[in-house]
Amino acid sequence: EVRYTAPDGTRIQGWLLKPPDFRPGRKYPLALNIHGGPHVMWGPSYPSMWIEWQLHAARGYVVFYCNPRGSDGYGEKYMNAIHDNWGEADMPDILAGVEAVVKKGFVDPKRMAVTGGSYGGFMTIWILGHDRRFAAAVSQRGVYQLMSFFGGSDAFQLVEWEFDVFPFDAPEKMWKYSPLAYVRNIRTPLLILHSQQDYRVPITDAEQLFTSLRRLKRAVEFVRFPREGHELSRSGEPRHRVERLNRMVNWFDKYCQG
Repeated sequence: EVRYTAPDGTRIQGWLLKPPDFRPGRKYPLALNIHGGPHVMWGPSYPSMWIEWQLHAARGYVVFYCNPRGSDGYGEKYMNAIHDNWGEADMPDILAGVEAVVKKGFVDPKRMAVTGGSYGGFMTIWILGHDRRFAAAVSQRGVYQLMSFFGGSDAFQLVEWEFDVFPFDAPEKMWKYSPLAYVRNIRTPLLILHSQQDYRVPITDAEQLFTSLRRLKRAVEFVRFPREGHELSRSGEPRHRVERLNRMVNWFDKYCQG
C-alpha cells in the first residue's frame, strides 16, 4: 500500500507490485494502470486485474495503481469530485502518485508506461495530451470524443449525468473535455486496443484517435479485436485475451526495456 498527498493536500491511496526478482538499488521501469468506471474502486486483490498486474510485474515492471478522485469507497464528496470536470480533478491525483513512487528511488523516470481501459482509456489519452513523462502508452476501449460517445454508446446517459447537459446543447464543453481535442500535444508512442463489437464505447472513438495521430505522423498502432465487446479483458475469446496481454507488454518493452 502507498499513501501519498495530492497537490491540493488530499490523501490518496494506491498500491505497488514489484517484480519477483526485485533488488534494492536497481532501477526498474514503471507500469501505471488507471481504472475505468469512472466510479469504481481498486484494491490489493482486484480479481479482474490481478493476472494482468502479475504479468506486468513478471516482465520486470514496478506496477502502480491508485484510487484518484472519482473512485468509490471514500465518501460521496470524493466520488463526485470529477463531476463536470473529467480529467481535471483526477489527473493531478494520478501523477502525484507516480511522482511519489519515483521518489522511492527504484523507478527509472525515463522508462515509464501508462495504460487504462474505458474511462481509464479516457484518462490515458487525457494525460498524454497534457503531460509527456511517459515513454509508452496503451489505451484500451477508451472514450475519446464525448459527442460521438453520446451518440453511439449503450450508456449514453452517462454524459448527461456527469456533465448536467444534453451534449448537443453544449458542444464547446463536450470538446473541451474530450481527449481528442488535445491530440496535437500527444508525442508518446501509443498502442490503441479496441473491440469491433464494443457497444459501451463504440470503436469509432478509437478510429478517430488513430486517424488523427496517423495524419500527424505520430508513433501509433491500432489493434482491432473481431467478435469482441467491451468485456474483452474479462470474458473475451481466450486467444484474444492472451493476444491483448502480449500486445500490451510487448509495446511496453519496445519503449521501456530497450
